[in-house]
Amino acid sequence: MAFDLAQLTRTPDLRAVTPLHARLVCAMRYTHVARRVGDYSHRRLASHLGSFCAVHSFHVFMDEAGHAWPERIVLNPPCQSAFSYDEMLLVDLLTAAARGERARFDDFVRDMIGAGARHAIWSAARRLMRHMATGVS
Repeated sequence: MAFDLAQLTRTPDLRAVTPLHARLVCAMRYTHVARRVGDYSHRRLASHLGSFCAVHSFHVFMDEAGHAWPERIVLNPPCQSAFSYDEMLLVDLLTAAARGERARFDDFVRDMIGAGARHAIWSAARRLMRHMATGVS
């Protein structure tokens, strides 16, 4: 049996994931690029997230993750359809939080993030996903 490294290292394609997952990754990429070039807008971020109420929660989640991550979070450029490994992991964390799967959430990052930071990211992820699901603050 041949070992297929490409299969093992493949990440999801933005065009083949759920609309919610695509919106989250596009929001991450938009925020990074827009801030870098000095053209950030809450309104444009809200259009990616689907709710203006989710903007603040998105920033809190990304801030908590960014502070806890052992290295800088790597995002692919907007023209790249494949997720980066960090984008994939962040979406997995948000999905687990949306489903209320705390044990699964912890399993994803237990080896790289301490309990206190995991709790902060979990709380921020739950809040963000509530806002994205309901569209209300």
